[in-house]
Amino acid sequence: MNKKLPLMNILITSWKYCLSNFNVCAIFTALFYIMGALAVWSWKTWMFMPIVVGLYVLWGVFFRVYFNRRPYFMPKSLFNSLLPSTKIVLLTIVVATFFIMLQFVPLFINVSPEFNQKYAQFLQGDIERNGVLVLITNLLFLMVSPQIAYRPFLGWISALIGRSGSLKFAWEKTKGNYKEFLIISLLTDCLLTVIRWGIVSVGGNDYVTMVFAAPLIVYFNVISAQAYEFFFLNKE
Repeated sequence: MNKKLPLMNILITSWKYCLSNFNVCAIFTALFYIMGALAVWSWKTWMFMPIVVGLYVLWGVFFRVYFNRRPYFMPKSLFNSLLPSTKIVLLTIVVATFFIMLQFVPLFINVSPEFNQKYAQFLQGDIERNGVLVLITNLLFLMVSPQIAYRPFLGWISALIGRSGSLKFAWEKTKGNYKEFLIISLLTDCLLTVIRWGIVSVGGNDYVTMVFAAPLIVYFNVISAQAYEFFFLNKE
């Protein structure tokens, strides 16, 4: 029988972990903010990719610290985690591309020339600025995020701490918990969206947004770590 993630308990115990390990969480929050700010600043320059690599290492160290796997910085574990993380990224890209291309399907149904013309005008050749399409795409992506991101993410954590990084195994261990991981996905996305909207509405920018988003990201990574403990380490 599949184990059901005790979501409310995980949310509460993750919060308690952050409070009882405040110094550790504060350090990773500060480091994430600095590197995230550098990523925003270096966007579309050659410096962006090295900073992304640095962020990858940062979170790799974070999970080894959480699970007390010494040494905390271990190149071998980071290298082993590249396979599951690459699979997750490729899977995400494929699904995101599918949803983007899905927006053009009505043009090929050929309902009528008038419809095609109006729909083409609706697209306006700039999907990123079309709020309706962005909203629909984001909602669809949220619906599949437990399958392509949150559940396989536990496989990446597993590889980081020296265990099997098999995504298939991660899917099997978390089977029957779609709703629970969907709620985590919705909480993450909604809170980050509200933070960004609130900051922008008062004239703030991405750097200010990250001041509030950084601790939230650390918190949700703790949630992922505790979910991993529940499914993979049999911690009730």
